[in-house]
Amino acid sequence: MYTEEFEHALQFLSYVNMRGGSVNLFGISPPNVQNWNCPLYAFKEALKLEIAVTDKLVTANEIAERHKDLNASDFIVTGYLENQMKSVNEFEKFITVLSGIGDKTLSRFMFDKDLLDNYVLSKFNVLQNKNKDN
Repeated sequence: MYTEEFEHALQFLSYVNMRGGSVNLFGISPPNVQNWNCPLYAFKEALKLEIAVTDKLVTANEIAERHKDLNASDFIVTGYLENQMKSVNEFEKFITVLSGIGDKTLSRFMFDKDLLDNYVLSKFNVLQNKNKDN
């Protein structure tokens, strides 16, 4: 997801620059809660971050609409809001599954394997790359 989010940031920067705006970058604070003892906690925190990003995009879109800037509104809605809603939905599904799994080791293993097989790009799949190296 990092790669996708980084690409989104670059697209946003390019768009702002193309429109003659300026960009001020600053550090992003880590989540307040960093309890990674259970994947459920990590996914709950990730969901909070996705919702926060969605809220900021909605606010940016409201400003664009208020100023009748249809181009900016279209850029936000078609380029980002649909994907954000899909991400929020995906995280909610993961949380639902993890809530039902509890501490069952085999179930967590199967969940992790599904994530690795279906959501992790092959270049970031450390297990797949380890097998190629051997």
